Amino acid sequence: MKHIKYFGIHFLLFCVIILTGFYSRNYIRKPFSYTDLIAIIIEFSLVIVALNLYKSLKKCLPSIHVINKIFLSVLAIFIATFFTGILTGEMRF
Repeated sequence: MKHIKYFGIHFLLFCVIILTGFYSRNYIRKPFSYTDLIAIIIEFSLVIVALNLYKSLKKCLPSIHVINKIFLSVLAIFIATFFTGILTGEMRF
């Protein structure tokens, strides 16, 4: 059960980071203007909130071996990438 919780937390974290970057790239372009600055501030604030939530959730998890953490994190990155690709319509089969 602790492995599933660890995987779920990392999956959500990576989904938030990928989706934030995906939707903010439409607003950040050269030449930089106030809109770009606001988009960058919003993007960084969302990532900081997600990382703080991750830190608080991480304290609730029991210890897991390092090799299992690495495997679950890599698996969460791949599945989050496919999930967000399908969710945004960028990936089609």
